[in-house]
Amino acid sequence: MRIVLRAAPYSILARNYDSVLGLDHFRRVRALFEHLVRELGLHFSSAADVGCGTGLFARHLRHRWRVPVFAVDRSPAMLRVARRNCCGSGVHLLQQDFRLLRLPMPVDLITATFDTVNHLVAREDLVRALRCIADNLRPGGHFIFDFLTNCQLLASSQPYILRHRGVGGEVQQWIRWDPTRQMLSMRMVQGFPSLPAPSIELHNERAHSPEEMGHALKHAGLIVRKVLDGATLRPADTCTPRLVVVAQKPFTGRP
Repeated sequence: MRIVLRAAPYSILARNYDSVLGLDHFRRVRALFEHLVRELGLHFSSAADVGCGTGLFARHLRHRWRVPVFAVDRSPAMLRVARRNCCGSGVHLLQQDFRLLRLPMPVDLITATFDTVNHLVAREDLVRALRCIADNLRPGGHFIFDFLTNCQLLASSQPYILRHRGVGGEVQQWIRWDPTRQMLSMRMVQGFPSLPAPSIELHNERAHSPEEMGHALKHAGLIVRKVLDGATLRPADTCTPRLVVVAQKPFTGRP
């Protein structure tokens, strides 16, 4: 009988996350962010990366812009890796739930990338989390994030399999799309020499429609400045599988 380890999300994946997913994601986010900084003329003197994972982007913000940076995640396993990645960088690590975000001080910039917002699987959690974002931004501050929409191109009748090779092993990502519930179910099957047996983690994400996201941002008191197609980085005029949003907190009051 084959032995398989079943684990909580990110509890085992965190160990090899950078080699199979994190580094490639970091390079894409870094290029996107610097493009937005140039195009929009963004200026900030403090920042927070929510859903920071292993801390690569938070470390980049700190090194590149030399401003105070908070890196926030609720996964102890991911934060352990982030602690190594950010050692000596001056990044402040915080273990917090996105829905209860409370930074030590308001900041000029908050980022949340690579499906962070999609981990909010209950409808009411989206508005709650975005209000927390607004509360932790200084007036005029920006929130830059991406999210998976309900306009997925996946068939609902069969799983979509991605294979990510890392140092000495592989992660197979089995993805199922339920358009009725707008849910993505992901089974992460991991095989690495450091593991006594293959491990499986089950991850669930909820896709948000552009209309739902716009409604939640408005209720949080945030103004949308720009929406990009996550694949082409061109202005989005239709619903695409992934969107990138730049939102801003008004300088005074609500919009």
